[in-house]
Amino acid sequence: MLAGMNATALRPTYVSEAEYLSQDETVIRQELLDGEVVVSPAPTRLHQDVLFELATQLRLWSRGTGATVGIAPNDVRFGIDRILQPDVFVYLAPVDLFEAGPINRVPDLCVEVVSYNNRAYDLVTKRLVYGNSGVREYWIIDPNGSAERWFGEGLTQAERVGELLHSPLLPGFQIPLASIFPR
Repeated sequence: MLAGMNATALRPTYVSEAEYLSQDETVIRQELLDGEVVVSPAPTRLHQDVLFELATQLRLWSRGTGATVGIAPNDVRFGIDRILQPDVFVYLAPVDLFEAGPINRVPDLCVEVVSYNNRAYDLVTKRLVYGNSGVREYWIIDPNGSAERWFGEGLTQAERVGELLHSPLLPGFQIPLASIFPR
């Protein structure tokens, strides 16, 4: 133990969901995970370019399907004390994205564009949280030009995306993977 510190000083302060939700509105990317507020730095320009292109293509696909596509920052509740902001998320049935507070339904699909400074959080932590909450599919998009599609019970099965990004979950959606990356 460090001199002059007690054991509890080394632990993060627990924040309740009510405390988290009572904060003023902010553009700072923050999430609540099991009582800890996780703050992420601003995404890179490359991250945002990939995110914007993918969200645009999903939004175009969703027209006429009844599906709802959302993007961060938008709070989504994945369980008690688990309010996250997936980069992109899809509900196969309509959702009112303008309702105050977190969205209280688990998305069918969550997408994260990997952040270089927080890879483990995107690749492991979020996949486990999404899988435990009932997300049916999780796409991990790496700005280096690759992608993975996780699916199955608890998101335990994975496949590397080849040249074409598509999913049985989204009938008719398919785009060349290369098209979402800046040229």
